[in-house]
Order: sequence, then structure tokens, then C-alpha cells
Amino acid sequence: MSGALTCRPLLRWALGHLAPQCTATHLETLIALVDRSMNLPTRHYHDLAHALMVAESNDPLDALIGLFHDIVQAGVDGGLPPDSEHYLTGLVNRGDSGEFRLLDSAEALQDPVFDIVKRCFGFSDTQTLSPFAGQNEFLSALIACKALDAVLDAEHLAAVSLGIEATVPFRKDPHLLAASYMSALVDINHRHRSQIDESDMRSHIRRAVRIANRDVRSFGESDLLAFLDDTWGLMYESSIELRAGGSVSVTSYRQTLQKMTRFLSSLAAPVIFRQYDGEPIQSDHQHRLESTARNLEVIADVMHAKLLATALIESADSFGCRSFIPARLKSMLRMTTTASGMSALDVLAAGSTGKVEFDVRQSPLSHRLLQQLHRDDIRAHINAIDLASPVSNRLIERFPTDIQSRARELARAMLL
Repeated sequence: MSGALTCRPLLRWALGHLAPQCTATHLETLIALVDRSMNLPTRHYHDLAHALMVAESNDPLDALIGLFHDIVQAGVDGGLPPDSEHYLTGLVNRGDSGEFRLLDSAEALQDPVFDIVKRCFGFSDTQTLSPFAGQNEFLSALIACKALDAVLDAEHLAAVSLGIEATVPFRKDPHLLAASYMSALVDINHRHRSQIDESDMRSHIRRAVRIANRDVRSFGESDLLAFLDDTWGLMYESSIELRAGGSVSVTSYRQTLQKMTRFLSSLAAPVIFRQYDGEPIQSDHQHRLESTARNLEVIADVMHAKLLATALIESADSFGCRSFIPARLKSMLRMTTTASGMSALDVLAAGSTGKVEFDVRQSPLSHRLLQQLHRDDIRAHINAIDLASPVSNRLIERFPTDIQSRARELARAMLL
């Protein structure tokens, strides 16, 4: 792993506190599990830099959970992380269609680690995992706990499982999770003789909430340019064409951008951030909710403008559905406006001099659209675009001459 980012210092520190009996050989195995998983070339958002951010804490259990919480991204990576399949042998089966199903053999039902993780996630003994409802988190937790079983007790394994379960994002009723976590810990206490007292149970749930909030903290922060850079990373991970690293059709890119725009527009602050038992304190929680609500409004305007700009370039392409090479610009631009005073125009101004229209740092046409059109007009145009079909060449004819000219200029410059 020479030259690559590594979890080594943080994992050594965390296990030095939690499991001083951990051997050097076992520590190297755990380091390799995290580093190889999180440094895979398919990772553009759920990478080691993200894991290290989530793991940033003075609490060694926080750090451990943060490092392991995303080791599985089955859809992105095409399967399980390197050298991890053996942890799931006899416990989880992968079907011909790629689905993961929990097994209920006598061996599986007697496995204490498997039992702990299933209870923390509230999964049945024969659950078929859904990619949209905790699949990656469950498999990450199970692999992590099987790998850590030799050095952590049942209470710590439950804490790791709860912390990773809490990172399943954007649930409709996040306020109901604490009761299910408490019930799981009570069951684990009884079945595994863990002797976790109620105070420690609440502490483990607070930690899970803290981890979950840190995992999505960029929604509530002031640097929306950095947040939208992350959005393009997520789009890379969600698109087979973008992940491949070559050229991509403008239609396919527009469809990926359209799905991400719809998703971000559907979110509300209360389903992003959680609170339990004073974690975080009410004033901090309320401030974060208010900041996130403001940010979501700006983000929606940015994404709608980016989507319409891409649709206009697609419409301007008289050859139809040609490709371009989606190179992300990773300059060190930073916002100079505070989050409370920031507009979508401020965000897109950073890329207004770009030569192409792609990520948030290359936004010449989307910036012009926001300068000249009302947000409601932009959204009306977006709502008329069918996700499944190529954009008609008639779309561009509805816009002022200067916007038409800029879109055609960008189409000539971008498309292969």
C-alpha cells in the first residue's frame, strides 16, 4: 500500500485502547482489510478519506466504527471486498442474481457474532438483503465483527454493529431507531451474558447517533462546494459508465444527473440528522437542522441548473447521443460567502469560467441559466424532461439566443 492513504495509525491507536492483547499479525490483517476495501479504484466517495473523516474522534470505538462502516459497497465494487469472503462462509449466501441471503443452518444459528449483528439490524434468520435497505451496512458490520471477534467482547461487538447500522441513511422514522437499539441490546445482554447496564446501553446508542450524524455532516456545513464535489463522487459510484473511467454518452450522464437531482430534492433535514438522549445537545441539533434546510434549498437550485444545462447540451448535439470524457476538476477553490448568505449563483460562480459543463467547478452554462432565468422556470423545463428518452432537439429552441449559442458551443467542445 506504499504511497496510498492508510488507516494504520488510527486503527493501531483504537485497538491499543480497546484490545491491547491484539497481536501484530492480527493488526496487520485488520489494516489490510480496511485499506484494500476503501482504496479500491471503484470508490469515488465511499473511500478511505471518507472513512477517516467518520472515524475522527477521541473515542476509540467511534474510530473503529468509522473505519469499518463502509468496507462493503457490493454494487459499486461488484461484490465483497478482497479477502473477506471467508468471514461470511456458512452465514451468508450470494445467489445467481447477486442477491445476498442470510442462512439458517444449525451452524449459522449457533454463531454468536452472527446473532449479535442480526439483532442490532433487526434482521430475520433468512433475510434477503436489499441494496436499498442496509445490505452494505449489514455486510460491513458482519465482516468487521467476525474479523474483530478474537479481540473484542460481545458488548463491543454490539456497539460496532449498532454504530454501523446507524449509518443506513435517510430513513422515514429515524426517531424510532433508539427503541429498537435498546431492545436489541437487552436481548444481547440476555443471550450473551454481556452484563451491559442501562447507562452503557444509552451510551452506545448515543455513539451510534453521533457516528450517523458525522457520516452525513456535509449536508449541514458551510462549504457547499465541497459537498457538491462529493455529490459527483456519488454519481461516479452509481454509474457503471462513469466508474469505468472512459467516455460516457451525454444522454447517460444526463440520466444519472437527473436521478441524483430527484434524490437530493426529496430530502428533508429531519431524515438526515438524528438526536438521542442529549446527543447532540438541542441547540446544536436545531442549528444543524436549520443550516441543512437552507443548504438543501441551494443544492436543489444548483442541481436543477446543472441538469438543465446538460439537457441543453444534449439538445444542441445534432449528431445525437454522442459521448464525452467526464474529467472532474479538483482545484482548491473555496467559498468566500458564509452558508447563511450563500446562493446557488454563488456556488456556480466558482465554475463559471469553465470550458466545459460537467461538475460543480465547471459550470459555464448552468451559471448563465441561473443568472437569466427564475428558479421556477428552470424547474418547469426540468419537469418536462423524460428520464428514459433522449432530449429533443426542440428543447434548445425555447431559450434566448445567447443561451442557445453557448449550449451549441459547449456541445462542439465537449462531445467526441
